[in-house]
Amino acid sequence: MKKIIATLLFLNILTVIQAQRLESKIPNNIDVLVSANAENLFKLIEVSDIDKNAIGKEILKDINRRRDEDKVSSVANAGVNINSNAYYFLTKTDSISYHNFYVELNDRKTFESLLYEREKKKLKTEGNYSYIAGRSSFKIWNDHTLLLINGSMSSSYFSYNKERLEQLKEEGEYNYNFKRRLAREWSKEHGLNVFDKNYSKSIASNRKFQKSKKKNSSATLWVRNYGELMTDIFKSFGNSFYPLYAEGNQNVYGVEEVTANLFFEKEDARVLLDMAVSSDMKRSFKKIYNKRMDRNLVNSFDHDKALAFWSISLNTEETLKQYPELINKMYGGILPKFQEEIEIVGDLFSLVIDEKAIGELITGDALLVLNDFAKQEVEYTTYEYDKNYKRKEVTKTKEDFVPDFTLMIGSEKEDLLNKFYRIGEKHKAVKIQDNVVEFVTKKADLPFGLYSVVKNDVLYLTTSKTGALNIANGTTNFNTKKHSKLVRNNSTVLYVDVNAVLNKVPNEWMSKSEKEALHFSTENMNDALFRVSRMKGNTISSELKLSTQGTEENTLKLLLKFINSVAK
Repeated sequence: MKKIIATLLFLNILTVIQAQRLESKIPNNIDVLVSANAENLFKLIEVSDIDKNAIGKEILKDINRRRDEDKVSSVANAGVNINSNAYYFLTKTDSISYHNFYVELNDRKTFESLLYEREKKKLKTEGNYSYIAGRSSFKIWNDHTLLLINGSMSSSYFSYNKERLEQLKEEGEYNYNFKRRLAREWSKEHGLNVFDKNYSKSIASNRKFQKSKKKNSSATLWVRNYGELMTDIFKSFGNSFYPLYAEGNQNVYGVEEVTANLFFEKEDARVLLDMAVSSDMKRSFKKIYNKRMDRNLVNSFDHDKALAFWSISLNTEETLKQYPELINKMYGGILPKFQEEIEIVGDLFSLVIDEKAIGELITGDALLVLNDFAKQEVEYTTYEYDKNYKRKEVTKTKEDFVPDFTLMIGSEKEDLLNKFYRIGEKHKAVKIQDNVVEFVTKKADLPFGLYSVVKNDVLYLTTSKTGALNIANGTTNFNTKKHSKLVRNNSTVLYVDVNAVLNKVPNEWMSKSEKEALHFSTENMNDALFRVSRMKGNTISSELKLSTQGTEENTLKLLLKFINSVAK
């Protein structure tokens, strides 16, 4: 038993060392990192599963197209070590962004034999490494590792440094070729500087990144500072975006570190994402998003029969109170020359707006429910031509596919809303009967009827007259347990009963491939969910989940099966 434990510990340590071998070669100052965890992936599938899949077959087909003999029979024999972690990382400067891909090699000769002929002509070898410089890319490798780099030039850098850069141009060189040449030269310099170097401060020693990797995740995304990254990206487009931007990196969006992890489990494929909010935005965000949806809305639809729903819950009063401060922080950073003007706009907004009154009129709770789909004949206008080519306007009808939905909005001002509707009735914009408001619309404007009820601090808008009458009369009898905790425990939820929605779509409208996809979904899928939590500390978490019927060992195998089914 002790020998078994010791062996397992040794293998675990070996796996960690192998993973960190490449991580120690990735500098710590990168902006974005995506890592694919080979160990966790190959706990779920075998290499043979990839070879038999449409993707693997296409890779092997492309590889063997370049080989006259010794055909490669598995992606594992293509020179790249697919059993080791693979990494993508982004490094940005004010002039160029480097997109880097780092993988391990297990057979250098095999890898080199798979290069295109045009690449082999450019191949150069220095010491123990070889490299190929492309138009704006750079490929470098040795016996153990392969680094691919693609350089993307910043438009704003050329705008702001036009005079200095003109001196670097070769005679008669066009701007496009000049930028490509610099990207090629700088990518080469970057690649030679990064490759095969062990950094004293690498991403392997970055505690935040190491903490971001969740147990059993197949891939991890880590963004050092989302706000600064987005600011820098927009600035790189030049004067067409934010022409009055302040110098230096700024986080005007309020989001700092972002991490995401991908999981393939028995019945679920999930992406978990965490966003850290900056300290100066935390107080505002917490007041806006830390609200539970009112039970009147949650209990206003049948959870078992809903095809899909979308819920949002935020504090309207606090949103309006925090809005001027958020505007000042965000747009004051984007347009620093107009800082005082933006502050005045915020002050005027606070002076004019009655946050409490609006917060009572619209509480911030909203829930949109898709109840059904229905076929309906709708009118449309087209033109016909007679023998003399004179155009004549004609009205025709066609069968359309229209949704049956209900929108619920929280409101504590029932009397005020009813006054609006009575004024609308006076001007013949609506009809009111049995406490149900019917909007007067033409079929050309809306392909369905629209009805409204105000009851129990909820404003209802629905396409179903029967549903509106049931709400007004209090004759609804809904099952409301299924999604109650989900909606009330999160600030946003988007739920779709995948098969229920697809089965409502008429088959005659589908192509052959769409029918095959529908059949696959019916046999294997359940529902899809996206949710955003309320704030915990300075973090907002979200989850994207696709639930299956568990027909395969895990959802990664099911994904490969789906790829095969649509690739036929």
